[in-house]
This record gives sequence, C-alpha cells and structure tokens, in this order.
Amino acid sequence: MKHIVALLLSCMLLLGACALADDQAEMLVNAAVSELGYTATKGGYSKYGEWGGNAYGEWCSEFVSWCVARADEVYGTSMLGTDYPLQTTCADGAAWFKERGRYITVNGGLKGEEGQFYLEDGVSVADRPYVPQRGDLIYIEWYKYNRLDHVGIVEFVTQDTDGTYLVHTIEGNNHILGPTPAQVRRYTYRLDDASIRGYGVRTSGLVGTALQMGSSGDEVVAFQKNLIELGFYNDEPAGKFGKGTQTATKNYQKARGLSATGVADRATLDMIAGEIEEKRRQAEDKAQEKAEAEAQAMLETAKEAIAANWFGEFDPYDEQAAWSRLMEDITVLNVDQKEKVYLSDAPNGSRKTTDAHRGFFYGESVAVRVLDEQDGWSKIQAYNDYDELEEGWVRPGRLKTVTPNQTWGMIVDKRTQRLYLYKEGKLLTELLVSTGTTTGQNEGFCETASGDFLLISPTGGFWSGNLWCDQAIRFNGGDLLHMVPAVYHGEKAGVLADGTGDYSICESALGSRASHGCIRVQRKANEDGYNHEWIWKNLRYEKNIKIIAWDDDGRKLDEMEDSVPVYYNPNGGEKYHADQNCSSVRSKYLPLTELKYGTLSRYPYTDLKPCSICQAPERPEVVSAWNAAIDQAYEELGLEAP
Repeated sequence: MKHIVALLLSCMLLLGACALADDQAEMLVNAAVSELGYTATKGGYSKYGEWGGNAYGEWCSEFVSWCVARADEVYGTSMLGTDYPLQTTCADGAAWFKERGRYITVNGGLKGEEGQFYLEDGVSVADRPYVPQRGDLIYIEWYKYNRLDHVGIVEFVTQDTDGTYLVHTIEGNNHILGPTPAQVRRYTYRLDDASIRGYGVRTSGLVGTALQMGSSGDEVVAFQKNLIELGFYNDEPAGKFGKGTQTATKNYQKARGLSATGVADRATLDMIAGEIEEKRRQAEDKAQEKAEAEAQAMLETAKEAIAANWFGEFDPYDEQAAWSRLMEDITVLNVDQKEKVYLSDAPNGSRKTTDAHRGFFYGESVAVRVLDEQDGWSKIQAYNDYDELEEGWVRPGRLKTVTPNQTWGMIVDKRTQRLYLYKEGKLLTELLVSTGTTTGQNEGFCETASGDFLLISPTGGFWSGNLWCDQAIRFNGGDLLHMVPAVYHGEKAGVLADGTGDYSICESALGSRASHGCIRVQRKANEDGYNHEWIWKNLRYEKNIKIIAWDDDGRKLDEMEDSVPVYYNPNGGEKYHADQNCSSVRSKYLPLTELKYGTLSRYPYTDLKPCSICQAPERPEVVSAWNAAIDQAYEELGLEAP
C-alpha cells in the first residue's frame, strides 16, 4: 500500500508539472532525466567537468549547471545565471541562492545558518521543515566539516502512509551512495536525513534570517546589498553585521515606521523584500516603456524610409548583393563638388524654400533619384544635410550619370557604425567609425546624410574647433571621410610630451554616433592591418569610389536567442559586451562576468547599455519594440513586412 500511495503521488506531481509546458522545473528535470546513466571514466573524466573548466575534477555542481544550460538550449530560455546559479562549487551555488533570499536551511544548517523563519508567518524553519519542490536544488554535507559537499536536483517528493516525506533526486558524482566510477543516477532521502543541509528554491520571499550585531555570512551580504540599493548603506557589502550595518538598519526602520532596534527581524526583512521586488518591477516596466516610446517616436521616420525604398534590409557580409549595389551607376548634379543646386517646388523655377540649410543638394558626388519628368524639368530625390528625404525639381541638363570605380567600394552602416571596404566583389575588412550624432545639443542637424556618394577629392587635414581631423576625403559638400580626430586642449600644438594631440576621447567614441556629420574612421590598425591611413595612402587618388551611407530607419534589428552569452563588469560596469575580453574595458576587470542575453530585461540589468566597440546586440526590449514598430509601419503603408 505504501508503494502504491507513493507512486500515485509521484504521478500526480509529474502530471501537474507536465501540464505547464513552460515550467522551469519541468525543463530542468527533463534535461537531467536525459542524462541518467552517464558514467565518468575510470580516470575521473566527465563531460560536465570539462564543460565547467576542469575535465577531471569533482562534477556534481557542474552537472547541475550543465543541465540548466541544456534546458536553456532546448527550450530557448535563459535560466542559467538568473533562475539557477552557474556554479562550480556547492558553496558558490548556495551563496548565490542566499544572496537572492532563496536558500532554505535544513536540520539546523551549517554553523552560522541557524535562525531562519518563514516570512509569511514568522514560523521557524526548524519547527516547520520545508518540503522541497520539483526543480529545487538539494545541498548535502557528508563529512561534518561545516561545509557543503554535494548538490543534486529534486525530481519529485512522495509521502508514505506513515506521513514520512521522501525526496527523490537526480545527481551526478555521488561518492557516498553512488557506484565507482561515478554516474548520473536517481537517489531517495527521507526529508529528515541528517546529511541534507539546505535547498536552493525557485521562489523568492519564502524565508528570512534574523540578522544582528555579530551575524556574518552570505545572508548579511545580501542584506547589506539591499540596504545599499535602497539608499541606507554606503559601505562595502563585506558580510559582517557591525556598527555601520546596525546604524543603517536603524535608519531604515525609523524611515519606515518600524521599531528602531537595529536588528533585521521578520518585519524589517519582509518590508525590505517587498520594496526590492517593487523596485525591480518598476525598473523592468520602465525599461519596456522607454523602448516602446522610442520606437513609436521613430514610426513616421521609419514609414518615410520604407516608402522611399532607398535601402531596406542589408547584410554587409553578403558580398554579391553588396557589390552589386556598389557597382550600380548613379545620377549626380553636374556642377562643382561644393556647389549647391537649389530645388524648385514645381517645374517652374520657383525656389523650394528659403531655409539656408534645406532645399539643395551638392554637385558631383551626391547620388539623386529621378522620380518624374515634366515640361523640361526633372523631379529628383535624395537625403539632405539633415538626413531628411527631400525632393524637388531641376533642369535635366544639370544631371549626369556616373559609373562608379570598378575596383573599390565602401559601405558605412549607421546602425553598426562600421565601414566595410570591398575590392573587386570581396569584403576586405571592416573598420570602426563614428557618424553624426543624433543626441544632445547637436540633435537635429549633425546626423550624417544617408544615401549613395562618390569619394570626390582628398582635402587633407583641417581644424574643427580644437579637433585636428587629418587625411580627409570629401564625399558630400562639407562632409568628409577622415581619421578619428585628435583633441588639443588650450594651445593647438605641443600640449603633450610628444607634441601630438589626445586621440583617446574621440577613439573611445568609435563604434557610436559622435561626429558633427563627417565620418570618422579608426586610426589604429585592425587585425587585418587596415585603418584610415591605409585608405588615405592607397585610395585618395582613386576616382569615383562609391560610398554608401546606409541608414537604419525602416530596418529591423537582429533578434538574439535569450541563451546567447553576453558579459558585464559587476563592479560598476555600465555596459554589457559581446566579447568577454572587450578592449574597451580596463584589463583589471577582465575577463568579464557572463550573463545570458535574455536576462538583460530583468532587474538589476535593466540600465546596462550595449557596448559599441565589440558590437554587443541591442537590448531585448529595444529589439522587440523596434521591430514591432517596423511591422506597424509596413502595415500602415499597406506593404508586406520582410
């Protein structure tokens, strides 16, 4: 009878979990079940240890994290690092749960772990033992050295007719109960088994630990971090409850109308947990609302770009498509490269506008489209200096067709802030650039004009305020392709010991919009040996090289899987990176800490910005909001979205 009840209860638990197809516990357990029977070699090698960085090391922790990663891969989730720790030791895994208020001690716990209680009613965990749930992690101590020795995954829990709870687990590398060589196997424990020391649970806000003068450990670290987050503590979260933490606790209690005892009791911890949860929710909602507002603000611009059909979607690595576009003949205005041709508002010679900055295109280098012919006039269209699509009428005699250079071509993608250099249909290299800024005091008139252009003449170096911009090549009236500028502070020469300017400021902005309309190109040679100096030396006298300034309006952003790794500096880093050793980060912070891309939408990562240097992808909520706006633009135009 005992076994029948146990079987029925386990089946009910399994069926209940299976009913939730997206349940995290189900995903993790499924991944673990698929590994049952895996056996390490006699020498101790395991694929889990290799995955974790030590192929012949102990691997119970690595097995658990491997299963989470496998579930992420199969189900497209991002649980590792967010819902479960990336752990290589049991102590690290338990600390990760403790920091998040999701570790429950059992059987008195290890030394320093006593005193936990349930936040909902204040009952001690010792008086009401926690019954683990499917998908919890179980932490075990074997050797009585006041440390955690082992970890496994809770598969389900059953109850015998005498009321005894049995915890059924899947574990790897169990030295005490398992065979040799170690295997991935199922095990069963009584709930009161003395070796069980705690559980890492999937739900936060279940338990708290009363903290006071003399307390120490991971719970204190987590408590101090919460006080920092709420603005009541400004010291390092070192994990020792001293006078500073006591004072901060009293100040919090006074501010919230609690009894100012300086002891983090149930009422204090419960209130702090609620505030932190609300702060997290607000931060995540704010990030989503900001992304949607920014996407909607660009809707009309996107519709205009889509309707004009100048660019569309683009892959610079599609050499055939890129080269085909670069080799197309273009129509330009048959006047001097710096001469402005003013447009008429109709085929009548009446000047379109008196605005000094609009209503004209430069000659010789700016590609225009012919939209219509009437009464001896041509209606043309192109992007003006403000990066606005503009159209008007000119006499046909002012137009000429040019065949671009058949050897060289360039594409500058304003989305990625990269220059792609092609030779005879092959992509040679890509370089970091900065096109015109679209924010701050220069918003509205510094954005680099989009469109097709010809590199028309080398002009050399020039001053722009205190910026020395060298090796410039004209492509659009006053817009030039030039080396990233050097900044001179005060005098314009001899400021630094070697007599040169400071490149660091403008170089740090490469990969993002930062110029006054020109295209700044990296000075330092890339891995292929190319930089702007190479372009200057080898291409400045080449005729009619086409350069396409590829706009990002009306184009969808690349979507990423939530499980794709990104990296950040947890010690105050403001950006996330695609490269764990990104060159923009000081070496003392390298290698960076891994984070799953999908986690960026969750607090406390909602303020991290993508690094432009290593081309980190846009934030998840930005991508989804932007792409939804592009779909909306196509729908409102009555067109089919790509």
